[in-house]
Amino acid sequence: MDAKEIEKCMDDFGTDIYRFCLKLCADKADAEDLYQQTFLKALETEWTIDWEKNPKALFFSLAHNL
Repeated sequence: MDAKEIEKCMDDFGTDIYRFCLKLCADKADAEDLYQQTFLKALETEWTIDWEKNPKALFFSLAHNL
């Protein structure tokens, strides 16, 4: 994934991912860290997003696994 794809993902469903992180952590600071780690992990990996499928699910699973 490149930075432009990550930025688009953050724009499209970043709020939903943040809310999920907040629900998982139940602490604002921890949720913000998890949110950043989630998108950083996506940036570090060499995935290609298939926009026809559900890319949001990928980020939910990343956050959950982290």
